[in-house]
Amino acid sequence: MTQLSIDFETRSTVDLKSTGVYPYAAHPETDIWCMAWAFDDEAPEIWIPGTPLPERVFVHVGSRGEMRAWNAQFERAIWRAIMRGRYGLIPVFDDQWFDTAADAAAMALPRSLDQAAAVLKVTELKDSEGHGLMLRMARPRSRDPLVWWTDQDKLDRLYAYCKQDVRTEIAVGKAVRRLNAKEREIYLLDQRINDRGIKIDRPLVMAAMAVADEGAKRADAALDLLTGGQVAAVMNHKDLTAWINTQGVPAAGVSKPVLKELMEGQLPPAVREALQLRSDAGRTSVAKLHSMLSVAGADDRARGLLLYHGAGTGRWSGKLIQPQNFPRGEVSNVEQFIEDILDHNYDMVNLFHHPTIVVSSLLRSMLIPEPGFDLIAGDYSAIEARVLNWLAGQEDTLARFRAYDAGDKSMDPYKIMAVRMGRADQIADVTYNDRQAGKAAELGCGYGMGADKFVQAAFAVYQVRVDAHEAQLAVDAYRASHPLVKQLWYDVENACLEAIAGPGLVVKINSHLRVVVAGAYLYLVLPSGRTLAYAAPKTEPRETPWGTLKDSMTFMGVAPFGPKAWVRMQAYGGLLVENIVQAVSRDLLAEGMLRLEAAGYLPVLSVHDECLSEIAEGFGSLEEFVSLLTQLPAWATGCPVAAEAWRGKRYR
Repeated sequence: MTQLSIDFETRSTVDLKSTGVYPYAAHPETDIWCMAWAFDDEAPEIWIPGTPLPERVFVHVGSRGEMRAWNAQFERAIWRAIMRGRYGLIPVFDDQWFDTAADAAAMALPRSLDQAAAVLKVTELKDSEGHGLMLRMARPRSRDPLVWWTDQDKLDRLYAYCKQDVRTEIAVGKAVRRLNAKEREIYLLDQRINDRGIKIDRPLVMAAMAVADEGAKRADAALDLLTGGQVAAVMNHKDLTAWINTQGVPAAGVSKPVLKELMEGQLPPAVREALQLRSDAGRTSVAKLHSMLSVAGADDRARGLLLYHGAGTGRWSGKLIQPQNFPRGEVSNVEQFIEDILDHNYDMVNLFHHPTIVVSSLLRSMLIPEPGFDLIAGDYSAIEARVLNWLAGQEDTLARFRAYDAGDKSMDPYKIMAVRMGRADQIADVTYNDRQAGKAAELGCGYGMGADKFVQAAFAVYQVRVDAHEAQLAVDAYRASHPLVKQLWYDVENACLEAIAGPGLVVKINSHLRVVVAGAYLYLVLPSGRTLAYAAPKTEPRETPWGTLKDSMTFMGVAPFGPKAWVRMQAYGGLLVENIVQAVSRDLLAEGMLRLEAAGYLPVLSVHDECLSEIAEGFGSLEEFVSLLTQLPAWATGCPVAAEAWRGKRYR
């Protein structure tokens, strides 16, 4: 099939990184410098606005031929808003677009074109020297008056840079596998979700910004007075840390975890007051208010918030306002404060909670439906624990989940684990914190976590403290009660080592999973048929926690933290199983979202294991929504999937 590869170079007074492509493309001062285009392996050519669209391009687009680009959402938005909307050129339908970056991401390759090309060692590399020129020419030469770059030498250099991008994208496209039919369907769903976006409550956002600013001013003044002028603002981390140390309290910083730990100990009154000011008013999450306004279009909808295959497991990641990392709300029934926030009634809110904490807790509530519509959402319950035990064949744990779903609350897996780890003598005695500890064990120990890490994870994720003895009890209790899960760690790791030793040999792990090395990749084949890809797999000795050496798998991948470097990483059984479980959980969610959309529950956002849809008032029901979300595909038969749902006028 003939494909047309294209790449736009654009200019604007708008900051693309702050707004995302949708407001950027819609802005009247955004325009196109040029479009490089090439059919299949032909040499790229340049089209410039004001000249006729080449007849071959016109015919290809009009016959609904394949259009390909790197991060095609950008080209798609520019074509729709400027090529079609402003210049009146022929439309490109959404299903014509193919994204080479999405293909690369599905193979766990870097999402930047230059990195992907370097990793794949293709002959056509991105023009790094021209990149700086492109960044300069993307902005005005002068803003007042507005003047764009007109030097012909620079324009010719930009055209050459644009052509080379197309050459590189074509070369990378030949080296990666295309998405299969199901993943193609999910990619197109992702693009529709990003196009829909979700409405921002602009009046509430602006009022919240004013309240947060007032809170910051008051906190800064109080801290300045308290410290004798040594710390002028709650966000002056270095000054505050230095002052705390002068008060006889050793502190390495004032980050959230450090702050919480300090405040749980004995402190001089002045230090405690200073830390409380920092805790209450120093909420970096309120910066999302500015992001919301930057991203919102003329209709106040925030679009482009999701990145398809943002994680190596296939899960979505967030962009722009990053809905995946909204802070956990600290204020219950927070919507009761909305009217006071809208009225800028700082002192009334302050009678109950610090207003900045209320604003932080209201971030989700600032996402709303259009008038006459509702939001409806479903969140899978303990999906990773259910999938893990299903994959391992741990039927006793699955039976408890099924009994719990059927209404037998004595079968709460988290309370049972709390008893096993010694937090209580019987189910009836389990407190909220005990249950949280049991939840941390049931959800965290399934990937081989040791006692030291469990102490940290229980506090960081579930806000429950366990000591070293309790942590060891939790780890031991989990492994004793989930022997088949423990065995799965070893089975997956050994199967990968066997596959590396015999390229082309399909190694069966169990009835759900298999693994094979083909070419430069190890592929873990999931129950859905989708694969997890691990580049350049090798067997190398690894030192165990007990000081012995054992063979283990290493692979090349994008570093999960810090700069997105391409590095060699260790893979052990627990990590591989975690990847598999998260990937299967994602596949369940993705297929559930496809069913929801087909039934008229149009998704507008995906957050972790949750789907958020927007529907007309009076349409559908919670029961139908949950039924569609939890319906099992044939490949997941026997997995006890459950979900909790709500419907309302604000996200929560």
